[in-house]
Amino acid sequence: MPYALESMLRIREMREDRASKELVAARHARELAANELTARRDSLQKYNTTKEERRDKVFDTILHRPVPREEIDAVNSAIAQIDEEGILLANGVQRAQEDLEDKTKEADKAHGRYIVSVKEHAKVTQHKAIWAEEERKLQELQEDAEMEEFTGRKLTNDDDDSID
Repeated sequence: MPYALESMLRIREMREDRASKELVAARHARELAANELTARRDSLQKYNTTKEERRDKVFDTILHRPVPREEIDAVNSAIAQIDEEGILLANGVQRAQEDLEDKTKEADKAHGRYIVSVKEHAKVTQHKAIWAEEERKLQELQEDAEMEEFTGRKLTNDDDDSID
């Protein structure tokens, strides 16, 4: 007799496979977010190490000489751009950190769903093993009963086929 819950077992297997794939995808997304955060932090660190040099270069263009007002405005604009770049990089690091936190939460949820799907699949698999063992025992009992029917009858004097 076929296993009555075979379709449920297949569904549980499919759910476990899907949860496994989602877990792998979530972990990959988390890894990409961590790499992005590292890259953005490196960019911000590089900016912080070169910021003063860049400012000094801009100021060196107007030092020790008379400068018209337009040049001073251009220097102020260049300094503002350097500062704005720093702000944008810092904001990028913050967004990358938040993205990494979101991806980590998603990966944790995917891991939880995977654990639940594995447990549900294991329950049905265990039930199938118990069912198969009971089915095997029932089959053995039926075979024993058939064997007793075949060999269990004793001959009596009335059953003797010999001719007197």
